[in-house]
Amino acid sequence: MIDLHIHSNFSDGKASVAEIAKKAKELGLKAIAIVDHSIELGFGLDEIKAKRREMEIEDAKAIYGIKIYSGIECGINHSGDVFLPMHDFDFIVASVHENAMNYCERIIKCIENNSVDVLGHLFSDMFEFSRDPKLEEKLIEALEAYGVALEINSTHKCPPDDFLIKCSERKIKVSIGSDAHRLESVGKVEWSEQKRKKYLSTAKLFSP
Repeated sequence: MIDLHIHSNFSDGKASVAEIAKKAKELGLKAIAIVDHSIELGFGLDEIKAKRREMEIEDAKAIYGIKIYSGIECGINHSGDVFLPMHDFDFIVASVHENAMNYCERIIKCIENNSVDVLGHLFSDMFEFSRDPKLEEKLIEALEAYGVALEINSTHKCPPDDFLIKCSERKIKVSIGSDAHRLESVGKVEWSEQKRKKYLSTAKLFSP
């Protein structure tokens, strides 16, 4: 089992990299990713923090013998842009982090104009948005065309079933993540795995 969306205390998570790695080892996870928020947020991961976190990840890998990826989660702004610190990450998650009437449009622009790897917590009920079947079809086309993985997020229980059904008819990659911000949530990806097996069992799993 893998968990490719965990926040540490380098952004708004409550646990250290070492604590997360220890927990993941105890749970028998094959791989995890520390995916902290980016510089568009005041508490996000800037270049200095990214370098410090990288050192802690390397130390934790050596101690616990578990695969740990160094990722980042960028908010998608109203123009479809994302902002990154100067650092070489293993992969980039892009997510909408605000109420958005142009929800699908900004995601499509982001996929088309930025080098991102995973679309995070799509249609999370944390935020207000409007749904449009035609735009959602274009979004699925963009995911497929640009090879961006769709995250199935256990904490926010998204995307919804009807969207996953649409994706089942296309060659869409899937990423599994808890979106854990607390230690007790690390590795809690059962909901994501159930949805993947039900709707996207033949989809390729995202691997950085």
